[in-house]
Amino acid sequence: MSLTLDKLTVRYGDVTALHQVSLALKPGEMFFLLGPSGCGKSTLLRTVAGFIEDYEGGLALEGGSLKGVPAHRRDFGMVFQNYALFPHLTVLGNVAFGLEARAVAAAEIRTRVAEALGLVGLSGYETRRPGELSGGQQQRVALARALVIRPRVLLLDEPLSNLDAKLRWDMRSEIKRIHAATKLTTLYVTHDQKEALSMADRMAILKDGKLEALGAPRELYDHPPNRFCAQFLGDCNVLEGAVAAPATGSAPGRVRTALGEIALPGEKHWPAGLQVGKAEVFCRPESVWLGAAGSEPPAGAVVLTGQAKVASAAFLGASTLYELALPHQNAAIWHALRHEQDAAGFAEGAEVTVAVAPPAWRLWQ
Repeated sequence: MSLTLDKLTVRYGDVTALHQVSLALKPGEMFFLLGPSGCGKSTLLRTVAGFIEDYEGGLALEGGSLKGVPAHRRDFGMVFQNYALFPHLTVLGNVAFGLEARAVAAAEIRTRVAEALGLVGLSGYETRRPGELSGGQQQRVALARALVIRPRVLLLDEPLSNLDAKLRWDMRSEIKRIHAATKLTTLYVTHDQKEALSMADRMAILKDGKLEALGAPRELYDHPPNRFCAQFLGDCNVLEGAVAAPATGSAPGRVRTALGEIALPGEKHWPAGLQVGKAEVFCRPESVWLGAAGSEPPAGAVVLTGQAKVASAAFLGASTLYELALPHQNAAIWHALRHEQDAAGFAEGAEVTVAVAPPAWRLWQ
């Protein structure tokens, strides 16, 4: 089902938690709401769920207004950050709770609970209590409880934040599998960029209660609309510079920096209305090429002038993250992410050549 927010605004006294946020979730979409703590994402989710009734703007499901519709009448399934399981009830009792509250017949409850537990991979766990389950299993029970009511929309409030790294990865795959099977319109709130980038069909980024960006994960990662979004979604290596005056009849696309001139190869790499003058260019660590001092980079990559030094190296298993001290950067540190299976790395203090291919650069002004 489609879910629409039209200039949604929520205030707590003199504090505006959400300011005119407009979103349109498509039927069956896995939509992520991303942002730092205090940006308003949980307020938005609670408003959609019906827990916050005092708001301005529009909130509609399939075109029908939700204004005045209480939470228990919306038929939305919600998974909370802390699972909110009843410790005195069995798995069966927890999952059946919402159906019993709706006075569903006992035979249908048994059938639907069995279906929901089968969907989340917990068939046979009906008689266990939450204290006898792992964190991942408790999360699956919470998910089954939300799914068993056959919700019109599924709401997930940072559901993986209490799990360790391995379980988080496993549960991402499980949630994606379950979403593919149910095709439920899903609104997923998180502050974890990797969760959003790896799972979302589309995502929105909030800052201080305002919508900063909206789009597909790869689109926002590769072409962020501003510096905040770029740095929130991943590490950035930044160079200050100035947009050079273009040749007669051509569009601007070259930025002069202390480490050389950066050529941006196409209009998608710079913002609309680009003007001659002060600007910043950035690239991601994975786009940085490192070589021994004086070595030639791959075809197409452009060497930054001056020799850089390796400030530190962190071995991450599949890759190594280098911190680089570049000349003329006022002690700023750059990052380079390098895959080094069966290859020698660089020691701390080593002088290296740094190069970046022009398509990897982006520009702010």
